[in-house]
Amino acid sequence: MVDVIYFFNFISSSTSQCKYKKKYCQNKKLYVSYLNTSYLNTNYLHTIKYTKHITQSINQKITIAIDAGHGGKDPGAIGHRGLQEKTVNLAIANELKKLLNNDKMFRTILTRKNDSYISVNKRREFIQKHRIHLLVSIHANSSKKKGVSGASLWIISNNRMNREISNYLKKNQSSNLLCNNLQNIFNANKNDLFLKKTILDLQFNNLKKIELDLSKHLSEELNKQIKTKKIDLNYASLGILSCIHIPSILIETGFITNLVEEKKLSTTAYQKKIARAIYIALKNYFINQWKLNKKKFN
Repeated sequence: MVDVIYFFNFISSSTSQCKYKKKYCQNKKLYVSYLNTSYLNTNYLHTIKYTKHITQSINQKITIAIDAGHGGKDPGAIGHRGLQEKTVNLAIANELKKLLNNDKMFRTILTRKNDSYISVNKRREFIQKHRIHLLVSIHANSSKKKGVSGASLWIISNNRMNREISNYLKKNQSSNLLCNNLQNIFNANKNDLFLKKTILDLQFNNLKKIELDLSKHLSEELNKQIKTKKIDLNYASLGILSCIHIPSILIETGFITNLVEEKKLSTTAYQKKIARAIYIALKNYFINQWKLNKKKFN
């Protein structure tokens, strides 16, 4: 299912934003051919008959990488009662893993399974080695002001992603970040930086749309489950979110430095509520996208 979703999102985002790029890529015979239903997924490129694939894709498992922030020698934020962020993050991650793995739609991997320290670079390397459809990073926030409270959502900033794309192009080497077909195209056009950047920009536009749409579902479910105040979507240069081929979102589940929220975050019941909110949001997002995109081709 996720392949079809990425395909449809890619079409809608790229056609409206990149007219001159479309013409250029068509001349190169590399732009995704809508008539032939060749599509660019964030992980791999296929040519399919969409009418047949839609019915099959609902059974395809969506792989979610769950990142429990901090760990080991890095406790993260610490509450006034001594609650450590790393403990909360891992507890919520494990609860979310259970919910997702019990659903036939999903499978999960965790960047850490215990109280161990793993650097951001190591986490990124781990994620890049697996075939991931989405990354969810779980954290708890902090502030010098005790009264600050509430959850928040974060995605990668445009500046940081543009920098990551530029760095990738400068290396000009084979990588498992791209599908084999796309990597072959890059290899055959080593000196055509504009072409390669065009394709990666289109991919980033698609990833960003996925993140924006998913954030709406997350905000809605978190409000329902934990009765938090309005959840804002924020942009930042965060290393864990900077993979150029995977939609990624970071969730700050509350302020551990707020006495009330620290107490809540320390309880298993509250951790389960947060995990359930994330799970429902993910499920609703993918089902909703599948239904919407199915209508486009009926």
